Amino acid sequence: MLSSMQAVQFVYLQDHPEFLPIIAAWHHEEWAYIRPGDTIAARQKRLAAECGHCEIPTSLVALIEGTAAGSISLLAEDMDTHPELTPWLASLYVAPQRRRQGIGAALVKRLTEEARSVGVSKLYLYTPSEEKFYARLGWRTLEQTSYAGKPATVMCYDLAS
Repeated sequence: MLSSMQAVQFVYLQDHPEFLPIIAAWHHEEWAYIRPGDTIAARQKRLAAECGHCEIPTSLVALIEGTAAGSISLLAEDMDTHPELTPWLASLYVAPQRRRQGIGAALVKRLTEEARSVGVSKLYLYTPSEEKFYARLGWRTLEQTSYAGKPATVMCYDLAS
């Protein structure tokens, strides 16, 4: 868990574009299979377009002592096989050396607060492997499916309660 000496600060990526290259590289390393042939430069361009401020889309960065420790996005669309579901918690990523410290859960909590503040009543996500993590945070499974050639779990979170 996070110690008081490692307080997490959440900032909008829009206000800190200096983190775009590292976050694009993280995403490329983690999810390149979703867009075969994609480049880090193309990811960085898409990520820059997802940088809102109290709106959809938006991306947040978790900082510890001024260094990016993780990121998360709120997107209108994330899974092209489910266009009827919107909006999405997307691209939760925590730097490997910062995992298992509560940063992922803190990012999810902060993003759900962001979604609630812009009037979202239900939020969706898909995950290839972390359904237990999200279930512990109150997300419920909608379906098991396949996406980009891998098993995926589609989940939702009711922000109205």
